[in-house]
Amino acid sequence: MFKKIVTGTTFALLLMAGPSFADWKPEGSVTMMTMFPPGGGGDVLSRAVAKHFEDTLGWNIVVDNKPGGGGAAMAKVLKEAPADGMTIGFAVSETYSFAPIMNPKVGYSADDFTFLGAVANTQIGWVAPADAPYNSLEDLVAAAKGGAEIEVGVFSPRANAAVRAIGKQFGVEFIPVPIKSGNEGVNNVLNKHLATTLVAGPQAPYVRSGDLKVLASLEADRLVVGGDALTVAESGVELATFRVKWLLAAPAGLPQEVKDAWSAAIESAMDNEELRSFITDKMSLKMVFTSGDTLMEEITGGRGANKTLIGFLK
Repeated sequence: MFKKIVTGTTFALLLMAGPSFADWKPEGSVTMMTMFPPGGGGDVLSRAVAKHFEDTLGWNIVVDNKPGGGGAAMAKVLKEAPADGMTIGFAVSETYSFAPIMNPKVGYSADDFTFLGAVANTQIGWVAPADAPYNSLEDLVAAAKGGAEIEVGVFSPRANAAVRAIGKQFGVEFIPVPIKSGNEGVNNVLNKHLATTLVAGPQAPYVRSGDLKVLASLEADRLVVGGDALTVAESGVELATFRVKWLLAAPAGLPQEVKDAWSAAIESAMDNEELRSFITDKMSLKMVFTSGDTLMEEITGGRGANKTLIGFLK
């Protein structure tokens, strides 16, 4: 799918990263586990990123699907792998931030990993059919206060908690309905099986075509597609904001030179125009690099907020 693209800027980036790339590179094949099942959007994205490492750096990457438990199945295996840079994991940050707080018996915590970098942010929106009688979160609240039963597709416990927290803030009760994926939520809304749903990117083509509309952004910023909709923070519910990123991690104890090499490799993806087109245009995500150190700060710094959110599930 992805051709070999090494632009002048990429060469410059690799040269600036000099010591990392010169001092360490994989000897043999790297196992890149992904939390996603084969064929889905997350799996395709993980393979696209792996292809970038192969085409740009000449590293051999073997993608290994380990779905289950919202990333927990993969994380538990990654935790026990040698910290030598030859085994890494591709997941969303919720796997390390929310899951261990929600279930202390999950078998790992963020401290068991070295975060290498993120390639993109999610685009989580609250969407409804284009002909729905509401155009914003405030309209949904008004409808609920008027007696309407507002169902909301929720694709994870974090999404469930966010919907409950938003309802609590405004003194209404939305009805969370578990869904397996954002695509399932979109299909249910389009077919009128659900009134609304949370979704993390697959809504974009339907918003562009006029079949769906965004009622609210659950990101820190307004969405790239459907940017007229306010963020939940702008509506007064900062706690419900998602800051989920698509990231790569390794076991804790990774040597600094190996961490630096992987970080530079991930950052170099920002200059791959074909990968950028795929992430931004096809997957409708926001492509932006986040360093491993920043990821650790965000994940561990959000523990208090996640504990508060989990309280809404009880």
